[in-house]
Amino acid sequence: MATGPQCELLKLQPLGLHHLALLQAAHWQPLRPRLQQLLLRQWPQRLNNWLNQAASPPPVAMVALHPSGGLAGLLVAEPCNRRGTCWRIDELLLEDDLQSRTDTTILLIREVIQRVPGALSWIARASSNDSPVLAALREQGFQTLQQQQVWRLSNAEHLQRCPQMPGQLKLEELNSTNSALLLQLELSATPSLLRQMQDLRREDLLDHAKSGSLLLVDTQRHQAVAAARLLNRSSSDGLEVELSLHPAWSQLMGPPLAELLTQSCDSHWPINLRCDVRNEAGMAWLESQGAETLQEELVLARSLWRRQE
Repeated sequence: MATGPQCELLKLQPLGLHHLALLQAAHWQPLRPRLQQLLLRQWPQRLNNWLNQAASPPPVAMVALHPSGGLAGLLVAEPCNRRGTCWRIDELLLEDDLQSRTDTTILLIREVIQRVPGALSWIARASSNDSPVLAALREQGFQTLQQQQVWRLSNAEHLQRCPQMPGQLKLEELNSTNSALLLQLELSATPSLLRQMQDLRREDLLDHAKSGSLLLVDTQRHQAVAAARLLNRSSSDGLEVELSLHPAWSQLMGPPLAELLTQSCDSHWPINLRCDVRNEAGMAWLESQGAETLQEELVLARSLWRRQE
């Protein structure tokens, strides 16, 4: 696909401290703290990667600049796992009145992918209503894997909790010891193709979790049946929480799950959660707990090994 003449004039650069001054528009502002943190950690992280080969690769951030020097777009990508075999497009923001949204997105995605030659798979999220971005992702080989509804829970006021967990169930804070239980839970709750692409190990789940993440463990079977993982890639709109429930324990969708959510997110409201739109029971439960819908998103993926077959 050829890009338009306006996009041919755009200049792509790795994000630098001097670019932060360009983030003046209101929709750029929420991203400033995260970008500042990313830049401050850049050199220490590179040194750590040089000293420790097992460390996760550093994020990649690119900006697209107009000939005048103004900011047209920005993309941040991060590894999903320490081995760098799977990456995700974590942030993609474009200038509000940008005319060539699809072409600009294509340029940014193509450049970031070229800068991570070791990645076998890529994952991205986009609003189901953002046709230009979806067109760009699909042009670059991304295919839809999931359709999800994003929900926001402002507080615990309407959560229908239980004063005490059922007999053999116990809440445990996520740590290196029980992270293997979380991995088994994630494998059971994640669609098979997405699971294969992410190629996650227990240390990857810990890397992307904040303190306070909790597991609900069946102590008799030594099995995690549910989890609330507080993600460290949370946006300015609220803390992102990955709420997982083992398919064989759907009866916990009620007071036990609400209790797990309340205790893990005690001081982090508001929170954002995602639910597959085909999960009617989960969608209904979130609504009954006072959650509000934000937007519908598509989860898309691009796999190098599948493209080479």
